[in-house]
Amino acid sequence: MDKWLNHPTALKIISLLIGILMWAVVHFDSEETPNTVSTLTETRDIDGVQIKPIGMDDKNYALRLLDPEVVHLTVRGSRSDLLIASHNNDYQVTVDLSKASEGRMVLPVKVNLPRGLELIEAQPSNVTVVLERLLTKEFEVQINAEGTPGKGYKLGQPLVKPNGRVHVTLPEDEMNEVAFVGATVSVDGEEETVSDKKLKLTALDKNGNELTDAIISPNVVEVEIPITKPFKKLPLQVSFKGSLPQGLAVASFKQSVDAITIYGPQDVLDKYDFYDGLTIDLSQVKQSGTMELNVEPGKDIATVDPATVTFDFTIVSAETKVLPKLPVTMIGLSEGLKAQIALPEDGRVDASISGAPNMLAQIGTKDVQLVADLSGLGPGSHVVPLAMHVPRFIDQAAGASLSITVTITDGTAPATTDTPDGSLPANGQTDTEPDADSGAVTGGSTNGSNSGNNPSGTAGTGTGAGSNAGAEQKPGNEGVDESPDTTKNNQPVNGNQ
Repeated sequence: MDKWLNHPTALKIISLLIGILMWAVVHFDSEETPNTVSTLTETRDIDGVQIKPIGMDDKNYALRLLDPEVVHLTVRGSRSDLLIASHNNDYQVTVDLSKASEGRMVLPVKVNLPRGLELIEAQPSNVTVVLERLLTKEFEVQINAEGTPGKGYKLGQPLVKPNGRVHVTLPEDEMNEVAFVGATVSVDGEEETVSDKKLKLTALDKNGNELTDAIISPNVVEVEIPITKPFKKLPLQVSFKGSLPQGLAVASFKQSVDAITIYGPQDVLDKYDFYDGLTIDLSQVKQSGTMELNVEPGKDIATVDPATVTFDFTIVSAETKVLPKLPVTMIGLSEGLKAQIALPEDGRVDASISGAPNMLAQIGTKDVQLVADLSGLGPGSHVVPLAMHVPRFIDQAAGASLSITVTITDGTAPATTDTPDGSLPANGQTDTEPDADSGAVTGGSTNGSNSGNNPSGTAGTGTGAGSNAGAEQKPGNEGVDESPDTTKNNQPVNGNQ
């Protein structure tokens, strides 16, 4: 056998058989391959492919209608290609709106298929689109603050940065529905100002529904919401103490503010009607100039505004002026007693005042009040010093102390004065009351109640000159201290104190 296989003729025969076999194999594959490929190609239907608009000028137009919004595709391809493109989002269907204008149009769709697939049909092949022109309008930003700040705190006006106004772009048919453009922020429990709060803006209709098509520019703003304590504005009343050096007087006095704003709990604010926490010591003023005083918060007051007050004043040489025949107001007479001015006989006193020339020119007899305090005095004759009440920056002239002589009698006992013929009055007959202008005053039903305690200068129950002495007092006269306590030490009280 081995010899036969090694024979050249045998090798040739074997080689021929192998060649014939290989030819047969090759011939078979070439004939059958087209039939095999044709059996692997398939056709498939793709439903619900979304149509995507492209190229629209969204700054000037809004897409109001796209009908239909999906298409049905029929495609063909190999089983493997179809398997790869198994999801609808692998199929892209678009409609080009780059050349579209306002109104209704019918436009063709464009289909982009995955690689290896062939489009057989697209249903529908055209879609209807409606474009509407956009409008842009400016709106003021509104900020709604929800909740309640901390106890005693108040909510201020929100501040929107950069300028509180934004532009809203909407289709014409929706623009008229805009009722609110802004945002909402919570301030519940806040005790400090809400600063640099960034908020996204929304546009709402009158029913509070968001207009989702609205384009807001800018759509994010910074907001500051002041949170403050309650405050109250009070008139500023400046007090003075001491006096200017001898021979000087205030010619003008101006303060930078007339009111002070205080901040604190509401129950504390309700206790204040004015602010009188500033006192100027005139003894420290030597010449014209400017003075600045700090405004100190009172008890339970958080802060004050302004924190300082400036005063400008002019100092000049003082002059004197005599006011003749000033009436005298008698106060403090005990109940049941009568008083009458014995000296001067007419019950009126000449008084000297000093001050700046321009101030003195404005002062008349109605601006100065002379008060005699009869507190603690019994029947008899008494020399009573007079207290002078004068306007601010006016003084009683140096060395011009004033006094009157007063006769006090028992108003409840029968009079014992002589009759015109020198005899005593008959039994049961009493002396007549002094004339109202004779300088007499009768103790009222309330001990010490008289004209000196009445701001208008009118006596409550007294009679005589003392009861009318203050009737001419100018209403609102600055610097007049109407308290009867000012002369209990029998020393004149200057109205500037």
